Amino acid sequence: MVLAPGLGVAFQWRYQNNGRELLRILDENSPVVGALGQAIERYERTVFQLSPNKPTLIEWANSQENLQDAADQRELRLGGAHVFQQFIELLQGMQMMIDREEDPARLSEIHHNIGDVMGFIGQRSGSSHYLEQAALSYEQALEIRTQDSMPLEWARTTYNMALVMQTIGLLEDETVMLKQALDGFKQAVNLIPRNEVPEDWAEAMSCVGTVLYQLGTHRKGARTLEQSVTALKNALSVRTADVNSFAWAITQNNLAAAMQALGEHEEDIGALEASIPMYDAALKVLDSEKLPLVSAMATANRASAMMALAGESDYLDMAEASVEAFRTLDNLFDGTDYSDFRTSAQERIEQGQQLVSSLQL
Repeated sequence: MVLAPGLGVAFQWRYQNNGRELLRILDENSPVVGALGQAIERYERTVFQLSPNKPTLIEWANSQENLQDAADQRELRLGGAHVFQQFIELLQGMQMMIDREEDPARLSEIHHNIGDVMGFIGQRSGSSHYLEQAALSYEQALEIRTQDSMPLEWARTTYNMALVMQTIGLLEDETVMLKQALDGFKQAVNLIPRNEVPEDWAEAMSCVGTVLYQLGTHRKGARTLEQSVTALKNALSVRTADVNSFAWAITQNNLAAAMQALGEHEEDIGALEASIPMYDAALKVLDSEKLPLVSAMATANRASAMMALAGESDYLDMAEASVEAFRTLDNLFDGTDYSDFRTSAQERIEQGQQLVSSLQL
């Protein structure tokens, strides 16, 4: 998840590689593996509007008018959709062939995997239908995977269930769902062994920080934002740029966003000042050519922090620099399908110009 206060637009992005986990349960010689791998690759690198809610994946794929990707749109929409639909049917067939009494671990794994596919599609598309189906599959897995008998497997299913709750909470602007997601992430953190699987632990802790940020900005609560900062710092104590530069940059960006939100809420110049070099560090890692949209989000965040700091400290030069940064983003989105991002950038330009005018008096 890239937290993007600078543009004020809900933007889903997750460096999870959960899609790769879906491939592990198939025979590597299966003809499905290659097609599924390509579909996952395309879907993971593509941005969709989080609004359509179609009952079937094919209907959803056909409904996408603003597919944010340079690839062949029809192939991505329909080809990928058919592959995922076939994979779901394959898993459901495997599920029917396994006796719970004879192999409960395997059956719980299949339920979990069906939840992964449904959740992957639901999060990428914003489909409540698929997210709800994912939740049902995870619940079936958790009926078998208990905290006592299979603690790590229970933690991973609970974590993935929390991702579903988080996505629904964002789509429906529902704080109750976000609170449920927070509880799930915290439970997962407590059971995932930090020393044995540090990246899994850091991902769960990062999600704790992200949801706390979302709740803090929704409630305008300083205490919740402080907890978000602490959680994200804890994640970064394990997650390093050397091991996973991509994930580190996103977590670094989100820590900066939490610091920025706390600084704006508390009118704290020190917190706002601290957020800017954090954004700078993230931007050094994020490749603007390979990840132009993610880089743009972090750039917008930095510009937003500069504008907030200029307003609190009367820095005219910083206010002018923030306006120029948003003008660059406005030009970047010009001629693209990202009309909502461009509109938000233009609104920020207008706000910045007003701030500049007031500081010139």
